[in-house]
Amino acid sequence: MLVGFFVTLYALAFKKSLLDWWKFRTLHLVGIFYVAGLSVLGKYCPLTILENKLREQVSPQQVYQGSFIAHYLEKIVYPEIDPWLIQIPTLALAIFTILIFVLSPPLKIKQSFKKIL
Repeated sequence: MLVGFFVTLYALAFKKSLLDWWKFRTLHLVGIFYVAGLSVLGKYCPLTILENKLREQVSPQQVYQGSFIAHYLEKIVYPEIDPWLIQIPTLALAIFTILIFVLSPPLKIKQSFKKIL
């Protein structure tokens, strides 16, 4: 999701039609909604769940509690990390993505709306 965010920023900043690929932008928007929803509901990413299941199969002592990001960043950046430190930027990214999608929709979607109206 972060890669899509930075690519969209680049395309907007430099007026590139690099990512006016409507499928990518729509998939990115759906992904952002999914990630933001998981964050708000306090659920973990399916990849985190898979990682812990695989760790448990190898060595039950390697299973960690909490999210992937909190587990790894907490050790590097903070002694303890509040989940809101992850949720707020995630929601900000979601709001930004929605605004960009609405203010500068992909050409195919823009053309579809023109045909309807």
